[in-house]
Amino acid sequence: MNIRELAQRPGPFASLYIDAEHDTEDAEQQRALRWRTLAERLTDAGASDHMVELLGAAVTGSEPEPGRAGRVLIADSDAVLIDRRLPHPIQPEIVRVSPLPYLLPLIEYETAEVPHVVAVVDKVGSEMYGVDDNGEVVGETIEGSGHPIHKVRHGGGWSHRSMQRRVEETVRRNADDIAAELKRLTERVRARIVVLAGDVTARAEVRRALGSTRARVVELESGGRAAGADTGEFDAEVRDLVAGEAEELRAETVARFDKARGRDDGPAVAGLSATVSALLAANTENLLINAAALGDRTVRLDPQPLRDPAALGALSDTSAQSCRADEALPVGVLVRGGTITPIDEGVAPSEGVGALLRYT
Repeated sequence: MNIRELAQRPGPFASLYIDAEHDTEDAEQQRALRWRTLAERLTDAGASDHMVELLGAAVTGSEPEPGRAGRVLIADSDAVLIDRRLPHPIQPEIVRVSPLPYLLPLIEYETAEVPHVVAVVDKVGSEMYGVDDNGEVVGETIEGSGHPIHKVRHGGGWSHRSMQRRVEETVRRNADDIAAELKRLTERVRARIVVLAGDVTARAEVRRALGSTRARVVELESGGRAAGADTGEFDAEVRDLVAGEAEELRAETVARFDKARGRDDGPAVAGLSATVSALLAANTENLLINAAALGDRTVRLDPQPLRDPAALGALSDTSAQSCRADEALPVGVLVRGGTITPIDEGVAPSEGVGALLRYT
């Protein structure tokens, strides 16, 4: 389930951001002890017994992975809706039970990358995959006659970057056909960057056949399709390129926001009250938010219309309740089709939030 779908579900929710297990000799024992503490915190926060049971099965029922990593789990009363590995643990660990899911830390990790496509080519074919704006990996194989043999779509996360840990698909086509498939995948995920690697001659032919594209095309010398090839250096270079593109996108968004605020009639607002008003009027194109600057601020509203993309509302009414702003704002923006840009505290607007508007 992606976070836009999750944002529309009724609560309550339990949101966990925890340190993932280590693959050590005492991993099972340590995991059991840590879960006992987490279960107590969930119960104290108001989680139902069934909710605790669901999360406990997810946490203790999976195999530990080597190295330190983070993990986010979000559950409602019926199921665990989100269970993802994060590249780094969040400290301190977060345990919340509330009417709305706590999505902001997950969004911060997801927006550390942008939609992109990676293609490794040689003289006989290619392997390629795209990552969309939900962080999900999308790939397709076409072979010979040009008819799809099968499609692959599976959950995103950092594991998609390891060519050895995903389903390997081979495309035996000439450079023109590989380029056509690469362009199609680039448009499908709305990629901002295309990473092209592999055999030098084949790469040059595909680059020529690809022609102009709205995405930036970067060629890497690392990366290859040979069996047993070490993908570590290549994966690291791809991560750095995608992270750099994400940082550039954040800088562009902040610059747009500052320019809009500099005009009397500019399409931007700053501060909690103005941002929530824009949100509930379905007038938020992009929410700029810094968790530290926003802090523990709350807003009074009804979570039900907030989750309804067709509903417009006021800050408070007879059914309103106090909700954390760092939960309510991301949910409301996602439901109404807006985007969210976590930004550094040094450039954050008043009270840690602001919005670029769809109209003035």
